Amino acid sequence: MSKNKLTINNLPETISTKGLVVQEAAEVEQLKLFTDVHFEGLKSNSLSNTFPLYDLWSRFVRVKTTIYPIRQAPERLVNSRSISDKLDGVEYTGELQISPAVIKGKETDYVAWPSDREEKVERALISLATKGNISKINNASGTRYAIHFKMNELNAELKSVNQSLSYPDLKEALLILSGSQLSFNYSTNSNGEVETNEAKMPYLGSIHFSGKKGPSTQRCIVFLNEYMAQQIETVSYKGYYFNQAQQFKRTLSSWLTTRLYTLFRYASPEKTYHFMLVRIMIKFGSIESEDITENRLIAIRRNMTSTMKDLINAGILEKYDIAAVKDDEGKVTDYKYTLYPTEGFCDEIVSLNKHAKKIRIKSNTTEEVVETLLIEQ
Repeated sequence: MSKNKLTINNLPETISTKGLVVQEAAEVEQLKLFTDVHFEGLKSNSLSNTFPLYDLWSRFVRVKTTIYPIRQAPERLVNSRSISDKLDGVEYTGELQISPAVIKGKETDYVAWPSDREEKVERALISLATKGNISKINNASGTRYAIHFKMNELNAELKSVNQSLSYPDLKEALLILSGSQLSFNYSTNSNGEVETNEAKMPYLGSIHFSGKKGPSTQRCIVFLNEYMAQQIETVSYKGYYFNQAQQFKRTLSSWLTTRLYTLFRYASPEKTYHFMLVRIMIKFGSIESEDITENRLIAIRRNMTSTMKDLINAGILEKYDIAAVKDDEGKVTDYKYTLYPTEGFCDEIVSLNKHAKKIRIKSNTTEEVVETLLIEQ
């Protein structure tokens, strides 16, 4: 039996096993697709999956202080963000709200918002799931997907991109992801057809630790939230390279690279990608609106310049252009960026497209087989 195999016998004691059925990824068609072997790209790259719309949202708080003792917490605990994006020809507009987790401390309790650290841990979790550390758990109340790992396995995933954490920090990040709530209300517009969507859920579902202590022995089970599970069920995820996107110290560099993998699907050295600085930083979450001071504009341009250097040094971009946007009085109010991908990055996009096509073909074949069986019955 594989040491990573999840069974009823090695579940944490906090999970009731009455009527429980655990299935490995290889036994579940949708998980077989999610963890499918990637042989189209370079062996040096590590495939992971991203949930496109969900991961394009500004779901993480980008301020210096995100953990406060209860008595020192800000009066407003809910952080509101706008949703404005276009993906695969569909426009998404609306609002999301981030509510903090409450973390038990020794002398006082704390409120904590998911921030850069939690984003890195979430990415590492999904990377582990893509590698097969995911199972389907069924009981009388329904079906859920769970990522299973030992704490040192999760930290090894972070360490592979130079993002390792101490054991207490890693556990705290998991608790913040499980305790924080995300509410969203958005509408979609596809060829004039408008639909409204509204939901509230934790960043991660319930989290369970085994009774054994220590990073090499303590097993952890993390249930995915409803949105992630739905994306797996409908094969709505897309592949990207975890090692490439998460290699940077700057969170903005990792976030923008992941965004390029998600949106830049028809890449070639002749094609470019454009964005306006102020709008992209709103999407990232470092500013809340387009109404910012001149000093703040200078600051976010400086941050983007550092990120551009990161992406050029990593072989993702060949170069970039920047053009100032001025108002009627000649004052600079924004900057337009034009990105030129390298041939190597375009080759990666081609490999990921081939992998996505393979998954779609297998998914359609599976659906046809199921429909045939239902008809025969």
